Amino acid sequence: MRKAGVRGCVVWMGAVLMVPALVSCTHAARTAAASSSGLSKSQRIQVLTRALMLTQREYGKLGIERPGPADLLDYQPGDLWRRGIDGTGTTVAVIEAWNSPILAKFIASRDKQLGLPNPQIKTIYPTGRHRLPATCPAGMARLPGYGSCRSWGAEAALDVLCVHMMAPYAKILITVAPPDSEITDDAASQVAPPEFMQAVEYLSVHHLANVISISDGTAESTYSHGSEEIRAQDPGELTAAANGIPVLVATGDTDAAQHLAVSPIGRPITSFITTQRATAAWDDSPWVTAVGGSIPHLSATGKRLGPDPVWNPSSLPERSLPPAGDPEGEGAGFSAVYTRPGYQNSVAAVTRSKWRSVPDITMDASGGTSEAAPLLAGVLALATQLNHGKNVGPVNNVLYRVLGPAGLKDGIADVVSGNNTLTIHGKVFVRGFTAARGFDVASGWGTVRAAAFAPALASATQAAHQNAAVRAQARAALTRLEHREQLSTSHVGRGGTTLLTGQGFLPGHPVRLSIDGRKIVTLHTADLVSMLTTTTNVFHSR
Repeated sequence: MRKAGVRGCVVWMGAVLMVPALVSCTHAARTAAASSSGLSKSQRIQVLTRALMLTQREYGKLGIERPGPADLLDYQPGDLWRRGIDGTGTTVAVIEAWNSPILAKFIASRDKQLGLPNPQIKTIYPTGRHRLPATCPAGMARLPGYGSCRSWGAEAALDVLCVHMMAPYAKILITVAPPDSEITDDAASQVAPPEFMQAVEYLSVHHLANVISISDGTAESTYSHGSEEIRAQDPGELTAAANGIPVLVATGDTDAAQHLAVSPIGRPITSFITTQRATAAWDDSPWVTAVGGSIPHLSATGKRLGPDPVWNPSSLPERSLPPAGDPEGEGAGFSAVYTRPGYQNSVAAVTRSKWRSVPDITMDASGGTSEAAPLLAGVLALATQLNHGKNVGPVNNVLYRVLGPAGLKDGIADVVSGNNTLTIHGKVFVRGFTAARGFDVASGWGTVRAAAFAPALASATQAAHQNAAVRAQARAALTRLEHREQLSTSHVGRGGTTLLTGQGFLPGHPVRLSIDGRKIVTLHTADLVSMLTTTTNVFHSR
């Protein structure tokens, strides 16, 4: 939602969120300080120690599963699990456009295979629906592949499993925000709807989660209303940052190009990806941690062979894509909407750009960067537990100023090889960026070793007084947005009208007009003149 106003005039943009629909989940999430698994710390350690032994013993058979044993060996959360640092008392929210009816069965099957405990999962619908619509929304139904209800259902299952792999006893809050909760919008908003950021705001305001993960790769350039449509979502990310909740977003799966809103079946690859360098929309905000893709570099027996490389199967010589196939590789590059944030000034000599560079960090993307973001969310749940249950975000400042430069000492493992050049049928389609020692555009700071990274992040967060300065910056930025539009009796005489213009509103979406906290009317941005006339007349009537 977007709120703007000063001196008695307040304008809200977004759906009126239906709190009663969430009552059954809210109490459970707020009382997550105690383990509700029913097991003591020593019992949890026993369960997870057995799981670690199983995955190591059966690695030859189970190692191909992703996420799976390769992630446990690569990111080393097991050293924390043996100390009882397993996500207990934390909640991770994964935001989805749809849900899967077989999710619980799928997770239970994988848990049995890997010896992990079944996770505690709850589902909420914070954008005005109590449950999934009976049928797939019309806008999503027109998306036959990427962005369809079926794709998002599979995404929900993957996200839950990835969080669970790193933080087995963390609670997982599936936050479903279907498109069309407000209006039927453009195709890009059907894939990654504005309802996502309303959900982020709701989770943050009501303190329902310690970490939030989103997986999407819709290009910035594919939104029909341009940057205004993207920047209108800033309040969601700012609200999370002000509350110390890290928001992790995947950087996309089509290398240096990115997905257009529609992926038509049976059409050439080039019909649904950008033809020049582009980045995805939701990971580009300076208040978001952008998670790219790398690959665990392990032998067939699980032995580390060297640094993890960038994930980019499209560039492999043996890669052969069918005419309708989907090119694969981690998204990396520069935003065309957001300028370089202050914390990236330290790497400006590397990026050589005035624009926001993504990713900030990478994780396993064998199943796409949709896997990488929730994997890191699970690691951040471990850091939250080490931080005595206090939120550790936003994390970018300490990542760039403390953890990244410290390298392996603070659990940052450099990614030094690979690139995200998009190659189709052996020919370069969009040239990307190459990993190198230290920070680079292709991989950010590299990837993590959880056993060192989670404690280092918790310590850095505590040293920064729970990131108090950064949270204050986010609150100030949010206040500036709230007070951008101003109206006063001095602007117009009694009975007159005036024109008040503003930016940052989603075209066609509802605007709730309030004066001195009292709702006056709900309009849409197309009703601009009507809205402003109503504003001035009611203002003088009070």
